[in-house]
Formats: sequence, structure tokens, C-alpha cells
Amino acid sequence: MAATVAACSGETNSLGRLASSHGSIGTGEQRILVAVIDLPTGEMVATPDVTPVAILRDDIGSPVGEYEGSFLWTIPDVVGLYAFYVDIPGPATYQLDIDAGALGELAPIGFVAVDDPVQVEVGDQAPRSQTRTLNDALLDDLTSDPTPEEFFYEMTVAEAVDSGPSVLVFATPAWCTSQSCGPMLDQVQELVSEYPNLNYVHVEVYENIHVTNRDDLVLVPAVQEWGLLTEPWLYVTNAAGTVTAAFEGAVSDDELRAALEEVSG
Repeated sequence: MAATVAACSGETNSLGRLASSHGSIGTGEQRILVAVIDLPTGEMVATPDVTPVAILRDDIGSPVGEYEGSFLWTIPDVVGLYAFYVDIPGPATYQLDIDAGALGELAPIGFVAVDDPVQVEVGDQAPRSQTRTLNDALLDDLTSDPTPEEFFYEMTVAEAVDSGPSVLVFATPAWCTSQSCGPMLDQVQELVSEYPNLNYVHVEVYENIHVTNRDDLVLVPAVQEWGLLTEPWLYVTNAAGTVTAAFEGAVSDDELRAALEEVSG
């Protein structure tokens, strides 16, 4: 499901690529993920040794703001991205100019911001999706996680959101095009013991996870209800059912802990 935008630079051997839902970026503070690709090899080369700086420019090239990025692993110790928390003043066309230090200056990466993005955002009420649980199917039919936690499948999204602060992971480890679905789900599982008072739900992106042909995969209704164009996504909701944090693609342990602390009370 991953979608990308690419911009090549004639001055460097690196390419900058949005790893966020570039077709549906909202306004206000937005978390934008950027991959850095080595052009000769096609490999992702972002590294924790580099702290990139991005300048946000409007459609006529005037600077709007400057932001320092942070590195996060999408697959631990294998490949990573840079996350920028960018303040987008309104719906318009923008570009990011990124100085990635030793990796070079990347060509401008363009995107469009809209007032009403497709996907559920922070501040929205969580859709009360009626997802499948262990009351409906066997665990093996509910998840492609090789080491699942059964209690992640005891409540529907609606039941979880309506009964207390919740952590909702939309991911399909077996079919994930970004390869980061498994690591994100693992991160959540590892933090459960620190935040036992929260509800946890894993939603597989596809209904029929045991098919052998990708073309036969069928999206679960919750994916459309939440407006998800990519995977994985992780949402945190508070006691009122309001989304307080949303992470697409990957999340650092620090980001995740801060989001869980906010609602754990």
C-alpha cells in the first residue's frame, strides 16, 4: 500500500522521497517522513549519524519555516527514515529543501497540503470500526503476526475506543510493502507491560491474509473508515475517543512512549 513521491538532484548521488501519505497531508503540525535513497544502488541510506535540516517553502519558493529532523529505524539496525515535525500554515503547494549533511543536499520535495486530509488525524474522533475479534474467528485468521498477543484481538476498535484510552495498530506483517509493519507491532507489544491500563487492538489491513496472490487481497472495512492510504499506522486515543497521536510508517520509542504517557493517566 505504500505510496511515494521522488525528486532527483543533479548535484548529489542521493534522492529524497516522501515516506508519508503525501497525497493527503493536513495543515498545522504534521509529521512528515523522508527516505534518502542512494541513486547508484537504490538503497535507503539514512543514518543516525546525520541530523538533517529542512526548509519549508511556499509555492513561490519563499521560506516558511526551518525544521530539524530526527532519525528513526523502520527495521531496527537495518534501515531508517528521517521524521520532521513541520508546521504547515494552510492548504497550498509546498516544497521541502533538505540538507542531509554528509548525504548531500536533496532536491526539493514537493507536496500538497489540504484542510481535510483523507486519513483520520490528531484531534478527530476515532471511527468506531466493527473489526473482527476472537469471537468471530481463530487467531490464525485474524493476524499474520508470527508471535501474536491474543489480547490484541479480544475487542473491536469500537469496543476499545469506547471503553478507555487505546492503542490501535493497523498493520499486516505478512504483506507489508514497507516491511515496517512487523517492527511497529513488535514495538507496541514490548511496551504493553509499561502501560497495562490501555486497550490494545491490532487490525490486519486485509481480510484474507492466507491468500497466495497479492492481487486477491481484500481490504478490511476499517481501512476505508480510517482513510488509510498506506501501512502501517498506529493511533492512540484518549478516554473521550479522540485521537491524540498518529504515526505512519514508523515510530521511535521516544515518540511512542510520550504518546502513551499522555493518555495513560
